[in-house]
Parts: sequence; C-alpha cells; structure tokens
Amino acid sequence: MKSLNIILWVVVVQLVGCLSPPSVSVSTSLRRHDLKGKTLAVGGFTAQNIMDYPGQTAEETIVRDAGTALQKRLKHSRVLTAEAAWAAAGPPPLKISGGLPITIGHKISHDFLRRTRALGVDYLLWIDLLENTVRDSSSQRVSTSRTASSYSTRNGKRHSIPGSTSNTYYSYEAAGRRLGASYSLLDTASGKTVWRADIKFTRGRMNSSMSRSGFPEPPARPLPPEDSTLMQKMTEAAMAGLPK
Repeated sequence: MKSLNIILWVVVVQLVGCLSPPSVSVSTSLRRHDLKGKTLAVGGFTAQNIMDYPGQTAEETIVRDAGTALQKRLKHSRVLTAEAAWAAAGPPPLKISGGLPITIGHKISHDFLRRTRALGVDYLLWIDLLENTVRDSSSQRVSTSRTASSYSTRNGKRHSIPGSTSNTYYSYEAAGRRLGASYSLLDTASGKTVWRADIKFTRGRMNSSMSRSGFPEPPARPLPPEDSTLMQKMTEAAMAGLPK
C-alpha cells in the first residue's frame, strides 16, 4: 500500500503542474462603460501561419463559444453571434493559403465592416489563432527509499540490523499543446482596433508506468488536449479583460 501512495503522489504532482491558467495581455483605448448599450458581433476566425489547423468543426465551436462568452460578459450590451451576423450581413471573405505553415479561415474586409455597420453593429470581435503546436516527450525516473540501520537486544546482547535500500522505476509519456491567439475588437465605423487581448496557453497530459525491477515499458502516449477545449478557456480569459 505504501508504494501505491507514492505512485499516486507522483501522478497528482504532474497533473497539477499542467493546470496553470492562460497568460493574458490586454491593450485598449476603451474606458469603463464604453460598451454599455452598444451592439457587438462576433465577426470570425482566422488561423494565421500555423502548422496545425484545428479543423472546421473546431473552428465553428471556437466562434460559437466566443459569442457565448461575449454575451455573458456584456450583459448590458446587445451581442450578435457570428451565425446571426453572417445570416444578416453575409459572411466575410475567405482567407486561405496552401503549404506549411498554413493560413485558413476568413478575413476582415472594409465591405464586411460596412455591411455589419449597416446592421447597427458598433464593434466586431475577431479571433486570430497564431500558434498551435503539439509536442511529445518521454522520460524516466528512479525513486529510492531507504530504511535506517537499527539494533535489537536478545539474551542481553545487542544485535545490529542493517538498513536497506529499494528502488522504484518510473517511465513517462507526455503530450502537450501550446496555443497562442489574439482577440481584437474593431470599431465598425473607423475599422480601428479599440481593444485587443493576446493569450497564450499550454496544457499537457501524462501517462506513467512503474516497476521495482528496472525501467518498465513506456506507457501508451496520451493524446494532446483538444485545441477547441483549450480555446474555450482562452476565450473566457480574454473576455474577462473587456471593460463592462
């Protein structure tokens, strides 16, 4: 039972080390209450010069989550989802480049800003995915436990009991994902960015195996965290920086 406690302690330490929140940097010319009573819309998403495009389904999830987070943050503003804005104003133009790294998604155009402005939209939220990197790693570790020497007395004589040493061998397989994104709020009248949040986020998963007779076979390598799941956390962190 003691060795099981050691294994659980190691796994918990590794998992907690992966749970740091997204890092957020915000720049803005907006003041408090500037968005109160205004109409905002989610404009779209672009993956800019990255090696791994999340996929259309993940992109739709990221854009939808942005609308939900924006509505939750700005309860005194009118918020249109990208789906509603596109249905009324038409979608923004596509932006696609072949080869690696790739750029895929939509792009902001003066015509799209003009069309959303005609709907009464004051500000447009745009999401740029700037980094999507997956890294795998393997490692090994030895944990050594020792018992101290002691003494016992039998028939009036003192006897020495030598200490002992035992090793526990661990093998690890890990997969991590690093994301970087910017969230920009554009004034539809001027086309200028009035608020921007730059977010970086890294999360990983780890599997381990152990043995007392030498390093065990490596465990199965885990899949990295899903990009859309991490982007949801990043979106929530970005929206928390919007002035109410």
